[in-house]
Amino acid sequence: MHTVHAPPDQGGFVIFRLSIACGLIAITVAIQALFMSTGLHALRRLEDNRKYFALRHPTMVTVAWIIYLIFPIIIDVFLWATFYSLAGALPTFEESMYFSTVTFTTVGYGDIVLGRDWRQVATFEAVNGWIIFGWATALMMAVIQRLYFRQEQG
Repeated sequence: MHTVHAPPDQGGFVIFRLSIACGLIAITVAIQALFMSTGLHALRRLEDNRKYFALRHPTMVTVAWIIYLIFPIIIDVFLWATFYSLAGALPTFEESMYFSTVTFTTVGYGDIVLGRDWRQVATFEAVNGWIIFGWATALMMAVIQRLYFRQEQG
């Protein structure tokens, strides 16, 4: 197990780190919202301009939608990894990316962990991932229901 220890905390740095974590959550929510609105707008255009494509190919549209919704998650993980790397919480960007992926997805293997002064920040990333994955799942299900319900109606 690899553990990295940050320098001893000096008063307001805990609040500063947690403020950055809240800022990262706000940024990732904004990214998710942007992708959601852009993706839903594209799906509506597809339904309007190529009316029968979605009806005839719901599986293809579903796969494209799910892959599309993975992109903002990749961006989110990258942003958290960049934070850990720039803050010196982990020794390399590769370790930051791996730790961020494991934390954001709430897998939490535990083979790489943050030092005591950084642990609370990682919990914010896990909560962030939980929120984003819940939102993405709801978007996936909304599109799937629309595609397959309309198919049965059509």
